[in-house]
Amino acid sequence: MLGTRVLTAGLAACLACGVELAPDAPALVEAEVAPASPPRAPRPPAHLEPVDVRDADLLQRYPSLVHYPRVPQALAAALRTRDAAAIFRGIELAFEPDRWADVDAWERLGHIRLAEPAGFCRTDAGVPVRLSPGTYDLGCLGGFLEGVRLLWLPRLELADLVPCDPPRAFESCLDGAHAGRAALLQIAARLPPDALPRGLDLLDLRLAELDPDTLVAALVPDALNLCSVSHRARARAGERMYHHMMIVDPARDRFGRVRVFDTTGAAGVALRPMRPGRLHSYARRLLALHEAFRYDPDSAQLTCLPVRPPAPPETTGP
Repeated sequence: MLGTRVLTAGLAACLACGVELAPDAPALVEAEVAPASPPRAPRPPAHLEPVDVRDADLLQRYPSLVHYPRVPQALAAALRTRDAAAIFRGIELAFEPDRWADVDAWERLGHIRLAEPAGFCRTDAGVPVRLSPGTYDLGCLGGFLEGVRLLWLPRLELADLVPCDPPRAFESCLDGAHAGRAALLQIAARLPPDALPRGLDLLDLRLAELDPDTLVAALVPDALNLCSVSHRARARAGERMYHHMMIVDPARDRFGRVRVFDTTGAAGVALRPMRPGRLHSYARRLLALHEAFRYDPDSAQLTCLPVRPPAPPETTGP
């Protein structure tokens, strides 16, 4: 059995995240510069919405919002309309001013805990430890957890995702390498059957066997695909380690890109548009870069749980 210290380090590394990716947008052609126009009279000051709009109703429905550094108007509006893409973008806006300075300057197991001690925590040998005041770090699993909370399971705890012995002690699992896959199964067990187009079955997509477009086509359409990226670790006799979490919306935008919500070191919590080729190389190669475990890029796998987006609220009135 692994010692507590080794296991703690292993889980932190298993759930380590990738590097920031520049937005994959087409080049824009600059428009012809128009001649300067005469100066205009100054406008009267406009009414500005408050920076933080959380209210009692939102906090009752989504208790993790209590601990956010801020709740912008965009996030509050998205939660009321239950627009998944807008919710992901709202989470990004909430944490954008607190992005990390570099890939390593963050807590890889950082998450928001609802039970006491509540707030931003990490786990140390199964014991939750509060982060320093003003530290708003979300690791791969912690950022993924916020996406799941604000869309489907608002009172889900990190310890619920990987139940271990002793109870609710996340890092006491004997095999932290399977934390990502275990998290998907725990989410599936808590969702109503009509939210799961494939039931409890997970998609296992081996990237070496799929070209980028085939990979995207294999994801379930009209669903959000909750995914764990895994590779075999050369440093652990080829053991498969589920070490990164993301939510993929396979619907293409007008540039042919899909949307990927995940937590990365330099980018923080972010919703990123990616062309299929970028998603394929990100999961297969960029996320394989790890000095300790020496992941094999050719073993890359995307394991996904398709979940239907939340239904929009019912409208009432005359």
